[in-house]
Amino acid sequence: MKIPDGILSPARCRGILASPPGFPALGPEDLLKALASPCWPEDAGPSILEVPSPGETVCIVVSDYTRKTGIHHILPHLLKAWSERGCDEGDITFLVASGIHRHPTRPELHAILGEAVATRFDDRIFLHDPDNDADLVHVGTTKRGHPVRVNRRVLESDRLVLTGTVTFHYHAGYGGGRKSLVPGLASRDTIAHNHSLTLDPVHDRISDGVEPGRLDGNPVSEAMYESACFCRPDIILNTVLSPDGSIVGCFSGDLDLAHRTACRLANRVYRIDLDQPADLVVASAGSAPNWIQSHKALFNAHRAMRPDGCLVLEAPCPEGLGDERFRYWIRRQDPAILYRELRQSVEVLGQTALSSRQRGIDTILVTRMPEADCRDLGIETAPELGSALQKALTRLAQQGCKDPSWYAMPDARYLLPFVRNVHPT
Repeated sequence: MKIPDGILSPARCRGILASPPGFPALGPEDLLKALASPCWPEDAGPSILEVPSPGETVCIVVSDYTRKTGIHHILPHLLKAWSERGCDEGDITFLVASGIHRHPTRPELHAILGEAVATRFDDRIFLHDPDNDADLVHVGTTKRGHPVRVNRRVLESDRLVLTGTVTFHYHAGYGGGRKSLVPGLASRDTIAHNHSLTLDPVHDRISDGVEPGRLDGNPVSEAMYESACFCRPDIILNTVLSPDGSIVGCFSGDLDLAHRTACRLANRVYRIDLDQPADLVVASAGSAPNWIQSHKALFNAHRAMRPDGCLVLEAPCPEGLGDERFRYWIRRQDPAILYRELRQSVEVLGQTALSSRQRGIDTILVTRMPEADCRDLGIETAPELGSALQKALTRLAQQGCKDPSWYAMPDARYLLPFVRNVHPT
C-alpha cells in the first residue's frame, strides 16, 4: 500500500502501524526444539513428537483456507518423528476445520498441508460439513443450555491433535486453541448458539466482555472452551506468524495452557498501543479473498480512528462478498433491524453484516468487487487509492478538519490498535 505523493502531509502522519521488530522466523532446528518442548510440566504428558504410540489412529485438525498457519512447514518434521517411532501413516487422517466457510479447493488444500503431504494423504483428508447430520454427534450441553454437536471424527480416532494459529479475534478474543473445535468442527446450530453470546440479550450492543484480546470474562470464548472440553484433544499445536506469514512462535501442549502461551506472544506481535486516535486511517486487507475476511481489517483499522473520522480501506475481494447468505443480512440497512432479527435467528454472517454497517459508514472502500456487491454492502467506493484519499480529505474538510492526522495500516487484518483511555488494556 503506497500513499500517492502530495495527497497527505507526511508531517501529519502519526506512523505506519506495523509489528515491532525483533521476531525472527523460526528455522527447522527451532521448530524441532519447539515441538519437543510442550507448554506444560514435564510430568504432565509427552511432547507432540511422542503422540501417538505405534498402532494408534490419529486425527490431525487443520485450519481452512481463510487463515495461514504455517502448518505445512511443521508437518514434515512431525510425521517423520512419528514414523521413526514406528507409527504407520495409514493410521493418520486430516480433518479441515472449515466451520461454516466454503470447502477449500484442491490447490488450497495443497497450500494448507504442503504439496508432498497433501499428495501422500490425498484419500485421508476430510472436509467438515456443519450441515451433514450423519457426520455430527452430540457431545454435551453447555451450562447456558446450548447443545454441542461436532464432527464425529474427533471422537473416532485414538488421538486428537488440534493445530491452528493465534491472532486477535474480534469476538472470541483470540483465534487458535479452542476455536479449532468450536466453531471449526461444530454443527451450524452449535456455531449459531455460540455466536448468540456476542449480542447483549436486551440492549442493541455487544455483550460485556466480548472483545479482541480477552479470553476470561468473554462469554463467547468461555463457551468455546467449555464446548471444546467435551472433546478434550490429546494435544494442540498453535503457531504465531508475522504478518508476512513467517512462523515466529510454535507452542504445543494442553488445550488451554499452550493456547494462552501463544496468546502472550501474539500480543507482542500484533498489538499496537497508541496515545491518540487519528482523523484518518489508511488500511489494507491484503490478500483477503472476500469481504467476510476483509471485514477483520475494517474492524481493526476502525479502532485507530477518532469518532467521526474517516477510514480508507483497500480490499480487492476477488471472491466478492464471500457468501450469498451474507447478502441477505447486509441488505438490512438499519442496525436496529439487524439486532432484532439476529436475536430471533442468530447467524455469524448476520453479526459480520451488523459490524460492517456500523463501521462502513465512516469508510471509503477501494475494491474490485462487482457493482452489485458494493451496492449491497452500502460502503462508499473509489476506483483507486488516490481518489479514495481525495474523497476522505473532502469529508474531513467539511467537518472543519483541513490538515488531518493519519495512520497507515498495511496489515490491518492482523494488527490491533489499542488507544489509551479508549480501549481496555
